[in-house]
Formats: sequence, structure tokens, C-alpha cells
Amino acid sequence: MRNKNIIFTVFIGLVLISSGCVEEDSDVDTNPVQVESFSMDPNPVPADQQLNTQIQLVNEGDRDAEDAYARLFGPSFASSESDDRTWRTSDRDEVSREYRTMEIGNLRAGTDTSPAVPSQDSITFTAPSMERDVDSTFRSQIYYKYGTETTFDLQIMSDERYQDTGTSQTQPTAENSPAPIQIEVQGTTPHVFYEEGTADDELCLTVTNEGGGEVFLEDAYVGDEIGYDVEDEHEDKVEITIEDVGNVNFESQETGENTAEVDIIGGSEGHHCFDMILEGLGDVTDLEQTDSYQVETSYGYMEEEASSVTVEGR
Repeated sequence: MRNKNIIFTVFIGLVLISSGCVEEDSDVDTNPVQVESFSMDPNPVPADQQLNTQIQLVNEGDRDAEDAYARLFGPSFASSESDDRTWRTSDRDEVSREYRTMEIGNLRAGTDTSPAVPSQDSITFTAPSMERDVDSTFRSQIYYKYGTETTFDLQIMSDERYQDTGTSQTQPTAENSPAPIQIEVQGTTPHVFYEEGTADDELCLTVTNEGGGEVFLEDAYVGDEIGYDVEDEHEDKVEITIEDVGNVNFESQETGENTAEVDIIGGSEGHHCFDMILEGLGDVTDLEQTDSYQVETSYGYMEEEASSVTVEGR
């Protein structure tokens, strides 16, 4: 009997796989910008000879990633021309912050007819002058600007209509685009209003960083040759905008507008509430309406990648 159960379990598993009911593991939902390669050439590299480092990124999400940069760090870089036991420029000179920063550019999202095209940049270094073999690890901070589009349906009812229909209240279900930042809607649908004329209530959002990297405000982008300069005032923050629909308007309880900055506490999760205002209700006795609402979240994002190379001593 035990052998029959095992055979039956295996058979069911094969049926599920062949029918597509078992999904493959994928991190595209939260990390659409993927590192295609982080290469060192040659590897190993002879001491005091040139090494080409290249990073290639691809955007597997459904919206463009803008102003992608990659900044290398990790090994010791030369602070002067005579510092030959560290990594130097291709001209054997000191390595500035600008020199070790790659400008990848915009990463276009693919479509049904046109797949996403990878973008890359490279830097040439001169390896340290060594007498013995040494392993060296390069790390890269990959920066880009991204956004999350969130949609949810919300039903609004008068108290009379709610009592008549006997509808049960549930939490609105938010649908998020593939992105590191995800939004959850706190509240109920149907949303019941009791007053005539103008009615005020509250709608709150939970903002979660599920990508494993670090989030910051887009203001940290400075362009030029360094790309991003993330200071304290930029860290762990996003900007969210919730659109007004029909006679439903939203005002941040902090800014009085429908756009606000949200602190992501510990880089993990943040919360923000909007006053939800209904204008021109008139007689709310038979009020019942359902609309789709949209939240746009804008931010910069940083992820890290590593690659190692062996320096062959002379």
C-alpha cells in the first residue's frame, strides 16, 4: 500500500507540473531589474596588468527603470599614482569616485512583441603589483529610479443602502505592478457614509519594501558622473500619489494634498493615511458606487552584487 501511495503522489506531481499548476520560483515580482552578468576579464589577471570589469543589467518588469548607475567598491583603490599595491586606473593613476561609477542608462521594459534589451558599461583597472596570488572581491551598488503602480476597487455606500443590501465588508485587494515596493490598502469595502453634502473619512496605505535592497527619494539623483548621492534626508523614503476619482478626493493628513512622502521604518515598512472626502453627495439614501483607484509610488532603489577575481603574483 505504501508503494502505491508513493506512485500516486509522484503521478499527481507530474500532472500538476505538466498542466502549469506548479509555478517556478521567480523574484521578478519584487526585483524586476536583474544583473545579467558582472564579469572580470581576464580572470585570473596578472599583477600590474589591466582588468576589464563589466556589469550588464536587464529590466524584466513592466515599466522602464531610469538613470541606472553602478558604483564599484570593496577592494583597495589607489589614492595616489605611486600607490601601486592597490587597484589603479587604466593609466595607473588614483581611482576617484567618478572613475569607479558606471553609467548604465535607462532600462526599457519589454513588451509582448519586443523583449527587454540588456544594457551595460565597463571600467578598466590596473591590478595591484603583487608577489603572490591574491583573491579580490569587487562589490557594486546598483542604483536606479523605479515606480510601483497599485490599483484597487472600492465600493461606496450610504448607510441606508448598506443596511438594505446586507453586504459584508471586506478589505480592498490591491494589485501591484512587479516592483520592489508593494502597497496594501487598509480599510473596508463597501465604505459606508452617513452624512449628506460632504462626508469625510480615512483611507490608509501600508508601504512595504520587499525587494531586499535599499529605497530612497529620487531627489538623490544628481546626474553628472556620480549618478546618485544618497544622504540622510533621502534614505528610507518614497513618494506616493493617490488619484482623485469623480467626487472622491484624497488629502494627505500631513500635506493636505494627494501626494506625500512616506518614511519606510528600518527600510522595511511604512504607513500613511489620507482623508477621503466625498463632495456633493446630496441625498445619500440610495448612494452606491464602485470605482477603481490608482496609487503611484516613485522612488530610487539600490541593490548590491559581488564578483571576485584572482590577481596572479609576479
